[in-house]
Amino acid sequence: MKNRMWTIAALAVLALLPLTGVPLLADGFIVIPRPPRPGPSAHFPLEVVRHDVRVTIDEQLATTVVDQEFFNPGHSRLEGHYLFPLPAGAAIKDFSMWIDGRETRAELLDAAKARGIYEDIVRRLRDPALLEYDGRGVFRMRVFPIEPRSRKRIKISYHEVLERNNGAIAYFYPLATEKFSARAIPEVSIVLDIHSAQPLAGIHCPTHAVEVSRPGRGRATVRYSSHDILPDSDFRVFFTPASGRLGLSLLAFRPAGQEGTFFLGVAPGFARSDEGTGAKDITFVVDTSGSMAGKAIEQARQALAYCLGRLNRGDRFNIIRFATEAESLFPDLLEASAANLAQAQAFVADWQAAGGTNCEEALKLSLAGKRSADRPRIVVLVTDGKPTIGETGDEALLRLVRSPDNAGLRLFPVAIGSEINTHLLDGFAELTRTFRTYIAANEDIKSGISQFYDKIHSPVLSNVRVQISGNARVSKVHPRTMPDLYRGSSLTVIGRYQGSGPATITVSGRVNGRDESFSFQAGFPGASLDHDFLPALWAARRVGFLLDQIRRHGEDRELVEEATRLARQYGIVTPYTSYLIVEDEKTRRGRGELAETDMTIGGVAAAPALAREHREEFTAMKDKSGLGSVRASSELQKLNQAQAITETRSGRDSLRDLDRQVRTVRGMAFYLNNGAWVDARIQGAAKLPVTRLAFASAEYFELLKKRPELAPILALGRALRFVDADRVFEIFDAGAAAD
Repeated sequence: MKNRMWTIAALAVLALLPLTGVPLLADGFIVIPRPPRPGPSAHFPLEVVRHDVRVTIDEQLATTVVDQEFFNPGHSRLEGHYLFPLPAGAAIKDFSMWIDGRETRAELLDAAKARGIYEDIVRRLRDPALLEYDGRGVFRMRVFPIEPRSRKRIKISYHEVLERNNGAIAYFYPLATEKFSARAIPEVSIVLDIHSAQPLAGIHCPTHAVEVSRPGRGRATVRYSSHDILPDSDFRVFFTPASGRLGLSLLAFRPAGQEGTFFLGVAPGFARSDEGTGAKDITFVVDTSGSMAGKAIEQARQALAYCLGRLNRGDRFNIIRFATEAESLFPDLLEASAANLAQAQAFVADWQAAGGTNCEEALKLSLAGKRSADRPRIVVLVTDGKPTIGETGDEALLRLVRSPDNAGLRLFPVAIGSEINTHLLDGFAELTRTFRTYIAANEDIKSGISQFYDKIHSPVLSNVRVQISGNARVSKVHPRTMPDLYRGSSLTVIGRYQGSGPATITVSGRVNGRDESFSFQAGFPGASLDHDFLPALWAARRVGFLLDQIRRHGEDRELVEEATRLARQYGIVTPYTSYLIVEDEKTRRGRGELAETDMTIGGVAAAPALAREHREEFTAMKDKSGLGSVRASSELQKLNQAQAITETRSGRDSLRDLDRQVRTVRGMAFYLNNGAWVDARIQGAAKLPVTRLAFASAEYFELLKKRPELAPILALGRALRFVDADRVFEIFDAGAAAD
């Protein structure tokens, strides 16, 4: 039987992600009908050695060129057929393909004929990975010869019209080639050049870490590159042309009959100068105590010189250095004139590191003086130590900032090293609606401070408020208090919603002393399977917030239970969530409340060495200072501000094995448990009826025909347990013994 099995090697190809309906993937494949020899490796004989994508988007017309090379590592000449499944609802024009530089004509098969091909391959290979393509048409063409120990270059080009929905234009590329390449891909590159007649506002990639450059108001380039990887997530980019000074967009995900998740993006139209930004009052408060001696104080001087050189027209500023005492450059805030800046540079150049850390006196100096309702009031606190002189208690120092006189204050803590009080500094950030920045002792201080300052040097909208009116009722929104909006940045709001229908979203705030508001019409869908990455992003922010409360205020049973449940249900994998999930499942197993087959990460994360490491990190998370405290503060803030799927996982080497046994499909987490993929919701479905289906049976394919939205779940594997509405499905492999 195995000698007759077909063999697949993947060729990833671009597809359009529709903004309405069910978002389906669209990869291309080379199918080998007659493999030279049987065996598991015969399923995927070809290696993808290069994957290069170049996309030009002019308004909403996307032109895509995919250039890939495959390597046949075997010693036999192969003949194959190339299949390109059509994405549902996509209007692809001028589809062209070149094999080793020669243009090849493709045959278009309708959905019925394509379904027969897919199902036949699934039966023969006993691999359900192709099921996600079921129900669509396909381009097919012959590929011959594929010579042994040689490369085959395939280039594809086509056009498509991208839809605009709720303000956002979406671009999708199916990069998840993990299951289709015999080895890691040495080089993956994606470049998008975006051109728009309107200024571009927000540009957001929720799936990958990208670099965005903006050579003009209506132009942007998005770049992604990586080496030696097996990509396991598809590439998505959303961009928003600005309407007036701001661009607003809304994404939503909502399975039928369930609560929905929304993502609101707000960003200013790109400007190359300080046009459209508000003048600010800013005070730099810098620790010059003895612990800053040597390289640290020199880098701090360079960082301050950079910040001073980036002050905007109309800004007022001051500088305070503090050690045993605090010293102010000016008696009050002064304009950023050439003479004042020259005096500031001389003041900074004369710094010497010596003495203790009088944080209280420095704070009092920074909070005194001029106040203006017409401009943001910013304090940047740079320190590498805990308060040692004057008032040192957390509550007393926080009380200075909590005063009603400081309602509009924005205090940004920038901490160096690990001998700092994270609870105090994080409290400053929470009270004043800012974020914290931690720079490791071995990192470049100048670079760290400069990168931080680039984010906040040009305010666009302060005292931001977001109001959503309509039939949709939003809840559990993060961030809980809205930060100010700065040029080059964006405000992303994620929450849950009930109800549906049209809505008016109003964003208001102050610019140069004026109250301004911006309104946007959008729709909250009653059911939509688009944007299935949103639940994990919302859960990451929610879990980050809950763990931060536990870290700073102590363990509360309800907070711990909610954080544990959400982390498990949505696949939020960090050392802290791993510890909570393992302890929870261990306790319930001991009480006989949880079957071993229903466990999630117990197999890997409960290994003694890793469990001990995570327990120690969870304990250190609650310390006020030290490496564990700083790491926890940084990682939890990253979770609480997550905008990309990559930020819902820790990314640590020690968790790679655990990451590999977690998959998120249709917004739900599945865990690999003893060879079977298990839906996290199984733990709450003990009373539901169970339907058992043999993999690749007639009943199995009948379910797929009736419920095509289940295809991405069924594609996980031959052994699978998942919850669907009012029942549990168990997919089992009746032919496993024969393998």
